[in-house]
Amino acid sequence: MVESADGVLSVVGGKLTTYRRMAQDGVDAALRRRFAQDPDDRPCRTARLPLVGAWPRARIGELTAPARFVRRYGAEAPFAAGLAAGPDAARGVTAQELVWGVAVEGALTVDDLLDRRTRLGLVAADRDASASAAASAFDRAGVTPA
Repeated sequence: MVESADGVLSVVGGKLTTYRRMAQDGVDAALRRRFAQDPDDRPCRTARLPLVGAWPRARIGELTAPARFVRRYGAEAPFAAGLAAGPDAARGVTAQELVWGVAVEGALTVDDLLDRRTRLGLVAADRDASASAAASAFDRAGVTPA
C-alpha cells in the first residue's frame, strides 16, 4: 500500500488470490486515519464476514448440484449449475461457468472472461480452444462484450 503526499491510499501489487487481505489492509489504514483520535480500535471486519456462497461444511450435502460446482460456488452452486447451456470451454470449464463469469462476475470482454474469470487465457492453446465458447456465453447472458 502506498500513501501519497495528500493522503490518498493506493493498494498496488499482489495477486488475484490475495485481494481480500489487500482490501483488509487498505480498510484498516483508512480506519486508523479516520478514527485516529478515537481510543477504540476499529479494525476491518472482512476476516469475519463470509464470502458469497459460504455454506457450513456440515450441510454441504444439502446442495443439489454437481460436486465441481459445489466446490467452486458453495451455496450458489445450484444457481450456477442451472445457467444456460451451450458450448464448453477447454480444461473442463462448463458453459454455465462461462455464463456465470459474464452474468454474475461482470466480465466485460472475451479476454476478461478468459484471463480473469476462468484463467483459460493464461495458456495460448486453451485460449484458442475457448474463445468461441466464451463469445457464446456473452450471447446467452444477453450481454454485448465491450
